[in-house]
Amino acid sequence: MDPFIDELSTLLASPYAYLYVVTHDEARAVAAVTEVAQAAQRPVRAWSWVSGLEGAGEAAPPGDLSALLDAMEAEASPVIFVLKDPHPWLADPTILRRLRELEPLMTAFGKSAVMISPIEPRLEELSKDLTILHMPLPGRDTLERISQVVFPPRRWPDLPREGLVQSALGLTSRQALRAFHRVRQEWQRAAEAQLPFDPEASLLAEKRRLVAQVDVIHFVEPDRSVEEVGGMEELKGWLRERQAAFSERARAFGLPAPKGLLLLGVQGCGKSLLAKAVARHWSLPLLRLDIASLFGGQREPDGALRTAIRTAEALAPAVLWVDEIEKVFDMESGGGAAELRLLASLLTWMQEKTAPVFFVATANDVSHLPPELLRKGRFDEVFFVDLPDRRARVQILGIHLRLRGRDPQRFDLDALAGMTRNFSGAELEQVIIDALYAAFSAGGELEAHHIERAIDDTIPLFRTYEDEIKALREWAQHRTRYAARDSSVLDYFETARPAPRR
Repeated sequence: MDPFIDELSTLLASPYAYLYVVTHDEARAVAAVTEVAQAAQRPVRAWSWVSGLEGAGEAAPPGDLSALLDAMEAEASPVIFVLKDPHPWLADPTILRRLRELEPLMTAFGKSAVMISPIEPRLEELSKDLTILHMPLPGRDTLERISQVVFPPRRWPDLPREGLVQSALGLTSRQALRAFHRVRQEWQRAAEAQLPFDPEASLLAEKRRLVAQVDVIHFVEPDRSVEEVGGMEELKGWLRERQAAFSERARAFGLPAPKGLLLLGVQGCGKSLLAKAVARHWSLPLLRLDIASLFGGQREPDGALRTAIRTAEALAPAVLWVDEIEKVFDMESGGGAAELRLLASLLTWMQEKTAPVFFVATANDVSHLPPELLRKGRFDEVFFVDLPDRRARVQILGIHLRLRGRDPQRFDLDALAGMTRNFSGAELEQVIIDALYAAFSAGGELEAHHIERAIDDTIPLFRTYEDEIKALREWAQHRTRYAARDSSVLDYFETARPAPRR
């Protein structure tokens, strides 16, 4: 049995007087309630503020929730009332009081009210009487049935149905239906024009457009591979070992899916770049969670977080990335009630999640992070990303020259790396960009002297934040794993730099 149907059936059989189902998939939720009701031989009566209560006539007219409550009170049989989008009325204290007084009568007569809405309420008055359920997004079986409606097997025998269903994960049933119809129309147009067509790519593009409408989570197209990140050999090796960790072969071998990774260290040293490269290296979709925007919407932050997490889990296996996580969870400032609830929700998910969602977080300042976030079991590993050593700087300079169409072998990269002691990866990239501007302005090709001039004009962040970087290194010495393999032989600040923990 479907786990959601099973839970719904158990709660309605108890019976619980008030259930609240949070979902955008209203039709599927109503169908689930109807299925449970039919199995229990209980009647269902639906209400909305537009159409009123089914079969009530003038007794419960549209737009009048008070009249609905009268009808619920008068009903003597074990009816299941379905209330569509009741959340605007739940701000009325009179309505809340009536619901509380009605609850014992509802229970005594075996009646239930199932409220369905995409907006999760926060109702302290009903906290002991109202049970909130989050309806999961449709799984493969449901999407398979929808695909067969749009693409009947007899007419579409060669359809890559398994891949199409996989690509549709993360959509509601209505979104999937519209997406399948759009793919069919595009495919038919391509066939008429005798053009090649990739239905899975088309559906993924539609899904990106739909997921982009969720204000706190966004699809990101990884633009760099792991090979295009300079240095960090230890971290790259760790990623390569886990490249097939989300496969069925890994599950059969007894391996759990990797939980996540915390990348902390010096600003501008490639933490965000590496986080994006992880998804491309593992061939997984990348989702960026904008935690700061959780506080800017109409929903409660922890409710918005749960919506984002459910979206990520529906798209699993996937990588969920949070950049500069310390900007939200600044526990040195105490944190407000909303921040604490948000932290509790995130920590619970990180500890107990079973869906193959790999959580990657980056941080520049670990001193403000809550210790609970750093506890073993939240992340698989915590890596410290320091300023690149000389060999890494050679790699980074070469990468940015190649990305801009230049042959690195034309330049003495080792000498240039020696001139860029204490430069971050971002500063090395900017050196190449500044040198290209200079060459373009002079009307010539990029030469070594342009790069040397750009180096001379750059003041690295290290000069301003030397004390902070030293403190961060000191903190990381026995608490993290170093992303670079030979961090102990860096060519700068050698005596003050602790050796990496092995």
